[in-house]
Amino acid sequence: MAGILTYRNNFEAAAFEVAQRYPDAKIIVIFPYGMASGTSRSVLHRLLTRQLARVGYDLIHGPSRRVRLVSEIIHEHMASANQLLLIGHSAGGVVAYRSGLILAEKYGQEQVRVVAVGSPKFHLRDIPFNKRFTYISGRNPDRITRIGSWRRPGSRVYCGKPGLEIQLDFNPDNLGWQYHASYFLKSVWMDQNHVSHSNVEELISKIHELHPEFKG
Repeated sequence: MAGILTYRNNFEAAAFEVAQRYPDAKIIVIFPYGMASGTSRSVLHRLLTRQLARVGYDLIHGPSRRVRLVSEIIHEHMASANQLLLIGHSAGGVVAYRSGLILAEKYGQEQVRVVAVGSPKFHLRDIPFNKRFTYISGRNPDRITRIGSWRRPGSRVYCGKPGLEIQLDFNPDNLGWQYHASYFLKSVWMDQNHVSHSNVEELISKIHELHPEFKG
């Protein structure tokens, strides 16, 4: 599940890694806020402004028409599957959680799990579904992950949190927006012990470690 200013090829490396670990899985990439592919520089700013407004709505409100549409698309594709793993990047993590909740509550999908990576935080109700929700961020600062909060101050309803929150090491040479945008890219780097790492390999390996049971 993609966030904003995302290009068609941004998840090719991730799809390859997922296919290696889940060989029988059906992989679907959804762009709930649209793609930046084929967009000229002159139009890119207007696209970003429009996407940010939609993200702002999804952060604050319940399921939007966009989220409901995504859940319907997933429901159509999962007709032959009994397990569902939703992985969302940035604002796509918000859509992944909200659409996963619809699939669980409306369609009775018990085997749905959600992983949000580098996403802004949003108010969570204190509900059992949160146990199926994992939040992954990098150890280095990422301004997007500092946006929002899980709990609404003073609320007895919005006082939930993800079932699991994890911090991983990602390429420290990437700074600012580049760091945020590279979770799902190869982005090869060396650690202090001169061991080679790749952002996407580290990320998908961790997801597979958490959810080895998903076969597709």
